[in-house]
Amino acid sequence: MPVRYHADHIGSLIRPATISTAQAEADAGKISAAELKEVQKAAIADIVQKQQQHGVRAISSGEFDRKYYFGGFHEKLDGFREVSPVPWELARLSAAPIAALKKAGQQYPMAAVCEGKIRNTSSPYTENWRMLRDAVPRELWSECKFTMPPPCYFHLRLGPGKCYSPEAYANDEEFFADLAQAYRTEIQTLHGEGLRNLQIDDPTLAYFCSTEMLEGLRSDGEDTQKMFDMYLKAHNDCIAGRPKDMHVGLHVCRGNFSKSVHFSEGSYETIAEQFFKTLDYDTFYLEYDNPRSGGFEPLRFLPKNKNVVLGVVTTKLAELEDRELIKKRVREAAEIIAKGQGRSVDEAMQNIGISPQCGFASMAKGQAEGMDEAKMFAKLELVQEVARELWPDRAN
Repeated sequence: MPVRYHADHIGSLIRPATISTAQAEADAGKISAAELKEVQKAAIADIVQKQQQHGVRAISSGEFDRKYYFGGFHEKLDGFREVSPVPWELARLSAAPIAALKKAGQQYPMAAVCEGKIRNTSSPYTENWRMLRDAVPRELWSECKFTMPPPCYFHLRLGPGKCYSPEAYANDEEFFADLAQAYRTEIQTLHGEGLRNLQIDDPTLAYFCSTEMLEGLRSDGEDTQKMFDMYLKAHNDCIAGRPKDMHVGLHVCRGNFSKSVHFSEGSYETIAEQFFKTLDYDTFYLEYDNPRSGGFEPLRFLPKNKNVVLGVVTTKLAELEDRELIKKRVREAAEIIAKGQGRSVDEAMQNIGISPQCGFASMAKGQAEGMDEAKMFAKLELVQEVARELWPDRAN
């Protein structure tokens, strides 16, 4: 199956002042959750209209429906308790994002700690999805992309033995089994509500490219290969049995926090073969905007029946990239994929797309210095223009 869109984007968009103000007021108890939701709905309707005006696909809510890209799911499942902010004694200080935040003098903002059996008895994300879905006519619902956090998010970031209580679960296998069932229930529910394009955002897997983090985890007594195996299985278990017309992609982010701070460096080479050959996703969204991500060589392991969207446009700098250089890089990636699959470059190109490497504001405060809405749409239009030149025979 060819890639869904040759010109795509990752999801989060720069938040307008109305959202930032309303979120701060809700946090301070000055407005209700219902009042915040009304502001979110209006902002989502506005940003959807702007995406349509600029020809952007897939259409997203900009993640205006949540404070953090990873928020709104785990903490709303039965069995979890939200902790905000997260005390350092609860966090895993060897984990790349935690170490980077502590070094920068920033607090880790929120975590969901499991204290009971995990159940999905009331869909955490249905109302969020409806805010996006209802902003377009029914015939465009399939054009919309919705994002979710990964199952392993808090397991890595919380200290050993802190992710779930011993009263709730005896081991990781039991914990992830129930969590995966909660994901499967949510995916079926969202599908029933009209969702056809789901993206899981996981910076966790990219951290296994980092020698520094692996050494830190080992100092905690972790078997990093066993942990990586467990996380891949958790991903597959979460999306198992999904409806055949539900496209599910995985964005392997390298961490964009406040002011576009990143957490991970290192080529995908160290995880690529197992990653590509094990995971059951339809499309992989990978970051390739600068040298910290390494070269395209790991793409030789991409299976024939999978797609890759290359994040060759950065969201961290406002300046526009050179379109000829982007095209050259995409063709370079296609040659590596084609050789690895034993196919022609033209055939490999049908399973490739391009996008910005990450969202534009994954947190309540987070866009790059100098980036504004106009420059954001200029980036998204650049992606479309380059895609039309690379794939002139397909509507992008």
